[in-house]
Amino acid sequence: MAFNVIIIGAGPVGLFLANCLQASGIDYVVFEKRSVVPPATAFGIFLWPQVTRMMHQLGLMDSLRTVSHPMTGMVHTSPTGEAIGSDTNFSRSHKTHGYPVVVTDRGSLAQVLLGGLDKPQQHVHTGKRLTNIISRTDGVTVEFADGTSHDGTIVIGGDGIWSTVRDQIRQHTPDGLFLDNPYQASYRGVFGRGPLLEGITSGQGIEVHGQGWLIQAFPSQKETHLFIYKSIPPTSEKVPFSPIVSDDLIKEFADVQLTDKVAFRDVWDKRFAQGTANFEEGVVEMWHWDRMALVGDAAHKISPKQGVAANVGMESAACLTNKLASLLRNNPTPTTQDISTAFSAYQSELEGKVSIWQRLSRFNLEAAVYKNGPQLEAIVAMSKRIPGIVSKSFKLENVPFVNQNASEMPWVY
Repeated sequence: MAFNVIIIGAGPVGLFLANCLQASGIDYVVFEKRSVVPPATAFGIFLWPQVTRMMHQLGLMDSLRTVSHPMTGMVHTSPTGEAIGSDTNFSRSHKTHGYPVVVTDRGSLAQVLLGGLDKPQQHVHTGKRLTNIISRTDGVTVEFADGTSHDGTIVIGGDGIWSTVRDQIRQHTPDGLFLDNPYQASYRGVFGRGPLLEGITSGQGIEVHGQGWLIQAFPSQKETHLFIYKSIPPTSEKVPFSPIVSDDLIKEFADVQLTDKVAFRDVWDKRFAQGTANFEEGVVEMWHWDRMALVGDAAHKISPKQGVAANVGMESAACLTNKLASLLRNNPTPTTQDISTAFSAYQSELEGKVSIWQRLSRFNLEAAVYKNGPQLEAIVAMSKRIPGIVSKSFKLENVPFVNQNASEMPWVY
């Protein structure tokens, strides 16, 4: 059987991985437990230069432009709407790296990524809830709740924070190696999507700083993406996403001013999507076992404060693709040991970078909600590390890159 990658999960990372594999000439199939892709409720997502650059390499940048909006900077305010700081870091980042930071929604991004696939209806299958993985010396079989199964060479779990693939790996490994829940949350989140109201400027982010809480508003060309961070006692309890947001959760924020003209309630009362979940953080100790590997939130969970979490997952997908392409170039029928070596190289190259982004995002959030007021100068000082980190981001090594945009800071890869 020809080498075939089974991807579990059709979120941003899973679909991006599918595009990377396709462009690198590696066969794949995607299985998603939900009945539709994208889901009906799809919240905002940031794409940083390291990802918009790869979208260009994959030929998807024109499609992305039609459903996204470039970010310019951030305005920081008090709960009463008083401006306490501002920056143009996103515009600066565009000049530095040659590619923009953009905001879109996960549904639109999914459509762009699906549009990049050849015959997506043959490669992406919905309503497939994974129940079992059988690993053999020459391949794997995945079994689903509907009684069907599929054979492949390897399984990649891009199925999110509560990964079923990770649970399956845990059943095959020594006790203690893969925890039931490797993540911990210190903040609860509320999400929303509402209209773009007069008084809110497209592309200019807003952060309202409170004691132990933060509101972010990211306006695209047509809507406003809302995020609330509320400090909670640290917990490892699994709290799944819920589309139900009680009035008790948001009542203390209703009168908070996003701008001098717009209060939080003005956008929230006209919302057309909502949800709540804890903001977990953490890194899994091992990202692979046998012919199974993890990518994105299944392997590492980063605070969404800087909007970089999905980007790290998508870069991880590119790195994993590079390792597989390099392996297959010299050995089209690799053994389990060969595959394990490639998986290990993938984790080794990424886990240091994941740790850096995790610490930066955590620092940024803690400084933003500091009890004596936001530590904006500290946030600015720490942000000076970011260009150097972004410049070391990976691209697809086995995919031609025609007319890469010019940048002030050279890309390392």
